[in-house]
Amino acid sequence: MLSKFNYVISNLLLKSNYWILRHLLVQLAVVLISINALWDASLHLIPNSFADWLAYFCVINVLIYVNAYLLVPRLLLQGRVKLYLFLTPLLILLIILGVGMIQSGSDNHYIGTPPLIGLSAGFCAFALFIIGLTTLQLWKYRMANAQRINDLKNATMEVELASLQNQINPHFLFNVLNNANILVDEDADKSSFMLSKLNELLHYQVEREARELVPLNEDLKFLEDYLELEKMRRDRFTYNIRVVGDSNIEVPPLLFIPFVENAVKHNPGNDSYVDIVLRIAAGKLYLKCENPKAQTGYPRKEGGIGLRNIKRRLDLLFEDAYKLELIDKEEKYTVIMELKI
Repeated sequence: MLSKFNYVISNLLLKSNYWILRHLLVQLAVVLISINALWDASLHLIPNSFADWLAYFCVINVLIYVNAYLLVPRLLLQGRVKLYLFLTPLLILLIILGVGMIQSGSDNHYIGTPPLIGLSAGFCAFALFIIGLTTLQLWKYRMANAQRINDLKNATMEVELASLQNQINPHFLFNVLNNANILVDEDADKSSFMLSKLNELLHYQVEREARELVPLNEDLKFLEDYLELEKMRRDRFTYNIRVVGDSNIEVPPLLFIPFVENAVKHNPGNDSYVDIVLRIAAGKLYLKCENPKAQTGYPRKEGGIGLRNIKRRLDLLFEDAYKLELIDKEEKYTVIMELKI
């Protein structure tokens, strides 16, 4: 309920299509304040008082809009607080004196009121009104600045995500093309099939990488095609992808490929495997990617491009709503990731 109220107030204060409504609400408040100029102390309509009320109404508007469009933006928001605190009460005092001059010739309820008391009461009333409007205006500026900062943050994040994505894709493409090049000399049929698979992979990248989210099953199919290409290149390479839970969810595209790339790249020998388990439960997605460590003669390379980028990408996409653990044991290497979906 509170969030809905904040949303309504935010729109009312910030959206340009509500500017007429904002001014109408201010004018309604001015009417309610100035309407007492039409009645005397006995609540009888004062004859020929409309001109006095109109002048009263206009004078109050001068105070409001000079404060809103001159004093607040030119002084208060520019850090010239002392000058603002000096000029605003002075302006209020001048307005009170102007109102007093307007009412001086009228037979109204101010007759008999000591001038000092009338002046003090009027000053306090106008001051409270201006303080309220200024507070509202400062809140509006604060909300607008927060929205601009958030928009800038989102725009910067989108640019950085695109940059990270462009780094991941060439790295992945290099690995696949290298595999295809090896098979060209070994088996023409396999090479042709591999190039067909490569075409599917590239098509997926072109079609999906610009989207924020893709179906999980499509991203898993992409992983399977990639690992199938790797299996064609190595005789004793195996892989397994298991999904536990409802896979009818969406994830950022190409989210898992860097882990699989690193698992494959760091085990270039024939006798190797990649085991992937995905579990979806309680609004979270759990990934476990496991592969054996490289045997003697195939030293493990640390700090792959894809792995560094995926960490940064996870920071941008999920902030604190993810966990990533890299387990380096004597015989195998395991990646465990938990995402809030």
